[in-house]
Amino acid sequence: MMSSKRKDKIYVIAEIGVNHNGKISLAKKLIQSAKKAGADAVKFQNFSADNLATQSARKAPYQIKNTKNNESQYLMLKNLELKRQDYFKLKNFSKKFKIDFISSVFDQESIFFLIKKLKIKKIKIPSGELTNFLILKELNLKNCQILLSTGMSNIKEIISAINIISKSIIYKFKKNKVKVVNYKMLKKIKKKLTVLHCVTDYPVDDKYANLKCIGNLSKQLKINIGYSDHTKGIIAPLIAASKGARVIEKHFTLNKKMKGPDHKASLEPREFKEMVKNLRDYELMCGDGEKKIQKCELKNINIARKSIVAKLLIKKNEKFTYRNLTAKRPGDGLNPMIIENLINKKSKKTFYPDEQIKI
Repeated sequence: MMSSKRKDKIYVIAEIGVNHNGKISLAKKLIQSAKKAGADAVKFQNFSADNLATQSARKAPYQIKNTKNNESQYLMLKNLELKRQDYFKLKNFSKKFKIDFISSVFDQESIFFLIKKLKIKKIKIPSGELTNFLILKELNLKNCQILLSTGMSNIKEIISAINIISKSIIYKFKKNKVKVVNYKMLKKIKKKLTVLHCVTDYPVDDKYANLKCIGNLSKQLKINIGYSDHTKGIIAPLIAASKGARVIEKHFTLNKKMKGPDHKASLEPREFKEMVKNLRDYELMCGDGEKKIQKCELKNINIARKSIVAKLLIKKNEKFTYRNLTAKRPGDGLNPMIIENLINKKSKKTFYPDEQIKI
């Protein structure tokens, strides 16, 4: 699983995407700010407008709202491209600040460049490419870890994509149920592939977030599940973590008022930092799951628990009974759980009311 130092630590990705607006100087500022906000990784998008969209492709409604209305999707993407050499600079810059560098791929050329040339260890398949066989067949889990985003998809499409990526039939879909048919291969890909629940809209209305899907995907796929969040605010990632998400991705910007398709659906540094703090607090509160006495409780045990004491005057050689015994604080004497063992035994000394019984 994609993780930081702690094995079970939630891996937090600051999705910079195209919020650099095509400027490497802004991209560097975003990397620095993401690190300060507590992100484990920054994620960019590697694409060429020529390979990504036709010149007649329409923009999505949110893109129209947040960008120049008179430009096509192609022109919008062209203005948001980074040069190949920029990725080398940004990867090295990320390394300097000790934050992982990840990128999404949108065509076969991107895969070759990122894996063979840039030599990055983690790549993301964005939701729009989940049904792109041309990309999926080129992936090799031996070369990198993969984040598979699942916006706009159903479970049948997800298992089909995983089967293609793994070059093996791991899952079959029968009678509306997912069936694992190759556990050996599933075990091999578990540490290399994370499926991200995602709803593709910017921003996503709360009623469409469908966070219960995270637990269901985990049960169905028996694989690592994360969450790529497009909702407003910072509540959804925390809920997602409680449902089992071990990777959280959230769009990141320096200023939501900046021009660009994704800024308004992103978190600013202060918000992102608060989100990360909430996730770390959640991890801390979860503990290891074993029911045991916590260190902080030790000082309170004798104060809150009770010991067996005399309820009435108990004379020497008088038998202990439920009538002359009771339990009262403090708990530094005989445990009331053994009171049954005392019943009908003779007292070896005289005990006065409230005096702890000693045997």
